[in-house]
Amino acid sequence: MKFKDIRMKISMLAVLILVVGSLGLYSFFNRGITIQSGEAYLFVKPAFAQSMSTAPTFLDEEAGISLYVNIGRSIDLAVARTAYRGDPEKENSDYLVGSVNVSLSENEDVHCFVHKTGWIVTYYGKGEPLSKIVDWSLWSQSASKLTKNKLQVGLDKMTSILGVFPVPSMSYYHFQYPNANKCMIVFETLVGIGEDSFNVTIPNDLTVYERSWSHYAENTQVQVYVGAHHSNFTIDASTINSISGVAYPVTNRGTLIIAQLTPGAAHIVRVSSDYSSSYLYGVCIGLVYQEP
Repeated sequence: MKFKDIRMKISMLAVLILVVGSLGLYSFFNRGITIQSGEAYLFVKPAFAQSMSTAPTFLDEEAGISLYVNIGRSIDLAVARTAYRGDPEKENSDYLVGSVNVSLSENEDVHCFVHKTGWIVTYYGKGEPLSKIVDWSLWSQSASKLTKNKLQVGLDKMTSILGVFPVPSMSYYHFQYPNANKCMIVFETLVGIGEDSFNVTIPNDLTVYERSWSHYAENTQVQVYVGAHHSNFTIDASTINSISGVAYPVTNRGTLIIAQLTPGAAHIVRVSSDYSSSYLYGVCIGLVYQEP
């Protein structure tokens, strides 16, 4: 079992953002050994929140975690319309809103807002957890990171339809929590039977708006002569989620209450599996917060 200690110190977080508004890889160290990789995002309020009359009202009411870009030219909405799964959810002469397919399940589709002036925003709705952007099928075990998240996949599909290349720099924002300025997603994975864990401590002076999680099991199939195999996700001594008896990938997700991830205390996050085959199991913790 590997043990990892993640302390979200403000001085350390300041250097975690490698590129403003884009995916950043960070590493934590314990006794000189690299122990963890993950994603950190800096939130940047979009300029159109002040410059457009219709767009900010709609997105402020509907959107949560979001990824946006301005492609630097006008957009043909008739072309953008073809990127959606089915008809747009909202449509007028200025903008479209529809669902973009990022997986087999329609429940995982990202919403995509496209404005004729060049703005594109992919997002999940208010109340949907940060951890929903994680697509475990895009996890690279060798690199210990996601190759992309679902907001990126959705935005890539729209910009491809519109013939945008290269895509300008993208930025993240959370419309539900306008005072939040950062978020972090920390991952732990293992292959086959075993257990891995990390220790996370949230400083008392961070304002945390959301604590969410995602638990993934690539396979816990039932074998008649063995029975159901399991994957468990725990924090400290409490089981947060269990997956068992399925022969196909399953992702469960949810949010945590403050008592399950209390500021100022060290918490141990574990993922385990009792299935010895070479399948992937993982857990991630997502935090949306305001750093002073």
